[in-house]
Amino acid sequence: MAYLSQEDVERLAADRTPATRAATMLRVGEVLASGVVGLEERLIAYAIIDRVLPEAEIEIRAELAKFLKNVPWLDHRLATRLANDVLEVAEPILAESLALSDEDLLAVIDRHSIGHARAIAKRSKLTAPVTSALIKTEDEVCVLRVASNDNAELEVGSMHRVLDRFAEHPPVVEAVSQRSMLPLAIVERLTAVVGGKVLQKLIERYDIPAHRVSRLIQHGREHVLLTSFALDQSADEIRSLVERLADNKLLTTSLILRALCLGNFTFLLPALAIQARIPSRNVRLLIADESGRGAERLFEHCAFEPRLKGMFIRLIELSRNVRSRRFGFAPSGWRAEVLAVIDLELGGANPEQSFDQRVTEVLMRLENGKDRGRGPDVTPLRSASAQ
Repeated sequence: MAYLSQEDVERLAADRTPATRAATMLRVGEVLASGVVGLEERLIAYAIIDRVLPEAEIEIRAELAKFLKNVPWLDHRLATRLANDVLEVAEPILAESLALSDEDLLAVIDRHSIGHARAIAKRSKLTAPVTSALIKTEDEVCVLRVASNDNAELEVGSMHRVLDRFAEHPPVVEAVSQRSMLPLAIVERLTAVVGGKVLQKLIERYDIPAHRVSRLIQHGREHVLLTSFALDQSADEIRSLVERLADNKLLTTSLILRALCLGNFTFLLPALAIQARIPSRNVRLLIADESGRGAERLFEHCAFEPRLKGMFIRLIELSRNVRSRRFGFAPSGWRAEVLAVIDLELGGANPEQSFDQRVTEVLMRLENGKDRGRGPDVTPLRSASAQ
């Protein structure tokens, strides 16, 4: 079919044979895909497709979608119609068609199957709003495709979400680590979850000081202990864990303070009791003391370094009226209050860092005895693109 005319539309209307009508529509699709049709023929082609598409079988609609997936001037209405069809029909359009807007893609992710989202994740270019929506599906296939595509825009918050959910999935973590121009906050977070050659490449590529990497890894292990292993244990099991850590000289100050920052009170209370060498009930009484002396006395019993005192007392005072959730964790609003204390200690917020990284940053600062805003370990992290 070299040319299309109004007579083709009229002939199609007169022929009610389904096979003939389907074949005609596919030939029209081929003409559109050839790119040699003018505006008038295009309109006629769309009229033919409009007549036949509602009655066409899935296989015919899928074949049409394959013809139209790379048509640069594909009618937007037709593109969205195919994109919202069953997956077999929608996949070529979702994966390749430039006729779909971000709003179209977001609507499909929200309303259709995970298969539709996976098709969108195949696109050669993806904007930040679309990658964010794909990552929120928490589907490993979607996330891996996005992370592996350097033409997929990823905001730092989306990268943190990937690492929050898939830190224990090596293919995803490695795909993130291999992206170009990672924000330094993400690079430093990766050092705690990768190893071997991947870690070495990150260190060399972003010139991270070896002593900082070592401390990040140490703090990363403590974080995993408190958020993974210690998450679903009973109070008795946690108490036994704390005692074993203390016996092996692994109940570090940073581990205790991290538990306080995370609001892991099931771990914190026996840890403070062992550190302070007083019964757990006395720890509770000191925390509950509203005179202003309880937190100070607890700090003195624990014999922590003096530079830790300000943050420790502010956090203990915050915890006084907190009702912990199941497994002894503070409620969701706790982290926002803790972050305000941490940012005050660090001299300002850093939106590129996750909450857990801010905890690590303040603990490293305090361990090092640095003044606010000074020293090699307190230089504000910048994205790699800013360096």
